[in-house]
Amino acid sequence: MKRNVQLFAVLIAVFFSLSAFAADPYEVMQITPAEGNVTSLQHFTITFGDMTVVVNQQAIPTLEKGGGATVEGTLSADGNTVVVDFEECYTAPGQYFLNIPEGALKVNGRELLPVTFRFNIAGSIESFYEQITINPAEGEVESLQNFVISFPEYVGEIEYGSKAILTNTTTGATYRTDMEDVRYNVLAFFPEEVTEPGEYTLTIPAGAVVIYTLGEDVHELTFNYTIPGGATVIPGDVNGDNTVSIADVTELIDILLNGSAPSAAADVNGDSNVSIADVTELIDMLLGGN
Repeated sequence: MKRNVQLFAVLIAVFFSLSAFAADPYEVMQITPAEGNVTSLQHFTITFGDMTVVVNQQAIPTLEKGGGATVEGTLSADGNTVVVDFEECYTAPGQYFLNIPEGALKVNGRELLPVTFRFNIAGSIESFYEQITINPAEGEVESLQNFVISFPEYVGEIEYGSKAILTNTTTGATYRTDMEDVRYNVLAFFPEEVTEPGEYTLTIPAGAVVIYTLGEDVHELTFNYTIPGGATVIPGDVNGDNTVSIADVTELIDILLNGSAPSAAADVNGDSNVSIADVTELIDMLLGGN
């Protein structure tokens, strides 16, 4: 009889142990809206079947946009339902991650580890390019060296051998460097800081950035900067004497015949290419009295 009682107790213990194992909160967890494709994101509800949920209201959930900002929300409980809210409704195309931190939820007395839910808002190819950003932002800067380009979709890889190209369009100086992909970002770090005054263009060649979910090659990307300072360039003042005269025509012809490196002033017509067309433009300037 005593042995039967002991056996019964063991069976009861095993039963409750198996029941506890079967009631895994991660297995029964459901979120609305469901993971995957959505049209907007702001309010979420999370349930764990009929299990009791306790919310740590001090915990801060976040909604992270791939290649974009991360915003903070609030956690609360409505019966056995967890409610996650954000102040704004997000509709911009891209990939999103709802992150619930460790210790934010306790289900049947079990504190959950960090949980991440994944969503996608579809968009057009135009909206993809509109959401690309770069740091430093385009415009006037003191120097150029390190760039971080952020994309709304995950960067799969950088095409082998591709280089980021930084060109001083005022002087013609060109710098090249390798690129690295880090999640939603492409990093381009030039070995030396560039401080020479001028107009600059950072070029990422077409096909260099590989994004598998885009469905097509990323086309060439260009970003424009200005490092102020230096002498003012006078178009047509090829010999640098601060006046435009027939002597500049002779100087420009000599540059073209000898293949010498031209100054920025030699690009008389402003097409970023010094050729016989600039000689014609310079002659027209002199004849027209400009």
